[in-house]
Amino acid sequence: MKNNNMYAYSVKQWNPFVGCEYDCLYCKTSFQAQLKRYGKKNCSSCYQYIPHTHPERLMQKLPKTNYMQFIFTCASGDISFCPRNYMEKILERIRQESGKTFLLQTKNPAVLDGMVFPKNMVLGTTIETNRDSGYSVFSRAPLPSQRYQDFLKIRHPLKIVTVEPVMDFDVDVMIDWVENIRPCMIWLGFDSKHTGMLPEPSIDKVRGLHWELSRKGFVVILKTIREENAGGCGVVKYV
Repeated sequence: MKNNNMYAYSVKQWNPFVGCEYDCLYCKTSFQAQLKRYGKKNCSSCYQYIPHTHPERLMQKLPKTNYMQFIFTCASGDISFCPRNYMEKILERIRQESGKTFLLQTKNPAVLDGMVFPKNMVLGTTIETNRDSGYSVFSRAPLPSQRYQDFLKIRHPLKIVTVEPVMDFDVDVMIDWVENIRPCMIWLGFDSKHTGMLPEPSIDKVRGLHWELSRKGFVVILKTIREENAGGCGVVKYV
């Protein structure tokens, strides 16, 4: 089984809204670093990852999507910080593109409550661990247990869960959470940016979670899976 990049399934990262204030440790070397490469002159707010809107992008031409493909909406930010009235404009554009599939992911599923989502939208949240203790060291986002409860309440037929970058977890609890959420897809992987500061589980524990979820019929797509003795630098496939 090979390593997969979520963006390989994304035909476009569409960013009518950009920025986040959760200050996740691993985001500094991924999303934030990506925007900094564009430089301050293009958009100083993007460079600083300050939450802000880009209305000029609302009516951008969007590519078609095929099976297992999507348009990653607001990929460079978290809609937790997006004004509600502006979010409704984004959703209206998505309704106009009913033949295309869109993914919207947030670390605060509570903000999804009360919104009416188009049928061609997939909703996602990140749950890197089930353990709340010490989580605030790595992120200012809502605690994993709160995220789980809030996402569980959202009534939408298409959901995904991202367990990446995976942190040490309790297998039984994670399986229980996934079974309750019933996502159509799960992304599972280690810290692809090699932050080196996350409490990662053993490869055997990740393998066990993967196999158990697959046995229960869930679609699990592996992202970065490393050898335990590679010090965070190796990549391994397992069967």
